[in-house]
Amino acid sequence: MESLITPKTPLEEIQFHIYDLGTSYYGGSQYWFPKKFHQLSGCGPVAAANITAYLSQTFPDKYSNLYSYKGNINKNDFVKHMVEIRKYVKPGIFGLTSVNQFSDNVMDFSKERGVSLVPHILNGNDSSIDEAIIFISEALSQKIPVAILVLKHPVKEFKEYTWHWMTITGLNMNYQDNIYYISVSSYGVREEINLDLLWNRRRSKHIISLAYFA
Repeated sequence: MESLITPKTPLEEIQFHIYDLGTSYYGGSQYWFPKKFHQLSGCGPVAAANITAYLSQTFPDKYSNLYSYKGNINKNDFVKHMVEIRKYVKPGIFGLTSVNQFSDNVMDFSKERGVSLVPHILNGNDSSIDEAIIFISEALSQKIPVAILVLKHPVKEFKEYTWHWMTITGLNMNYQDNIYYISVSSYGVREEINLDLLWNRRRSKHIISLAYFA
């Protein structure tokens, strides 16, 4: 079922770039962790690192302490930030599979930095795509990125996005087919994902969860 929801005003896509000499990445990558094990289970910490660094840079009056480095975000500093935040956002043996744990861990990190955050969570098991669109729109309209967790999905083209945390930075409708697409940061690259296919073509037991912090 396609969505009938349309945001009242077009949403400007969030831009979050990490620089390394002449290269620009779109968010961080778990493959940057120095330890191999952290690379294998690092997508949740990277999503948390993306969001906290972005909040610090975009809203310094409120969130500057969430990121310890100043100026344009470079890869070397961001990797240090990833390593630091992973001390709080800790994946288990099967990764980080709970959006509530993810939220609690980000809150622990922010409290340690003296920053007050309010978590907003949407557990997608029983939520419609319209509820997801409203949730994402509420965050992006405040220029706040959204963490998304996709555990399993039957559509083969989403294989690289399963058992995986990403950072949503944009939401737009393709008016030719009336389908919403989300822009995400995944492995340091900007990707576009068909939200209708992602949300509506999964089985009831397949979890997709969303979270943002304001």
